[in-house]
Amino acid sequence: MEANPNVITPEVVAQGLSFSQYMDQVREAVAQNRTTGLEQSRLLADVTKNNVPIMERTYQTPLLPELVNLVQNLPTSMIWLVLTEGWCGDAAQNVPILASIAEHSPNITFKTILRSEHPEVMDAYLTNGGKSIPKLICLDARTLQPLGSWGPRPQVLQEAILPLKKSDLHILETIRLAQEISDADQGHSLQKELLTFIPAWVQAAQSL
Repeated sequence: MEANPNVITPEVVAQGLSFSQYMDQVREAVAQNRTTGLEQSRLLADVTKNNVPIMERTYQTPLLPELVNLVQNLPTSMIWLVLTEGWCGDAAQNVPILASIAEHSPNITFKTILRSEHPEVMDAYLTNGGKSIPKLICLDARTLQPLGSWGPRPQVLQEAILPLKKSDLHILETIRLAQEISDADQGHSLQKELLTFIPAWVQAAQSL
C-alpha cells in the first residue's frame, strides 16, 4: 500500500537517524534494560538485547557484486527511510544489510524512524493490513515523492516464516525458528529482490 506523499514530510525525514545513530540508540536502550520507542515490556527489552549481536553480524553480510555495482551507478538521488524498532527480529536481520547497501552509493541517503513514534507513516505502509517492520520506503530525494517500498522480509522468507507466526508456538520459540530461517538465507534473498526493486524505483523517479 503506497502512502500519500504528504505523510512523509521534510520534518519526518529530518527526525530520521543514520544507521550508526540507530545502533547507538538500540545499545543505549539495552544499557537501560529497555527497548526503543514507546512500547515497553520485559520481553521486548530482552529480545532487543539479543538482537544487538545479530545486527552487528548481519551488518557484515557480504554483498552481491552486481548489487553493489547497481547502487554505485544510480542515476538519481534517493532517500531510504526505514521503519524499525530495536525489538524486531526481522529488523535485526535486514536493516543492517540495507544500511550496508546504501553506504555503497553516493546517491542513497539512509534514515531510520521508529514505528511507535511515527504511526501515521506506519499506517500508510501496512503489509496485509498489519504493521509489519522493517519497512523500507524509497523516496525521491528532491521531492520526497514515494517511489516504492520493500518489507518486512523477502517473499521467500515470508512464505517460510508466516506460518510460524500463525502457529500456537510460544513467542520465543517462534522468534528462534524465524531467526534460524533468516540466518540460513544469509541476506541472499533480500539482495536478489533489491536487484529487481531498485531499477523499478529508478524508473519511477525518472517519470516524475
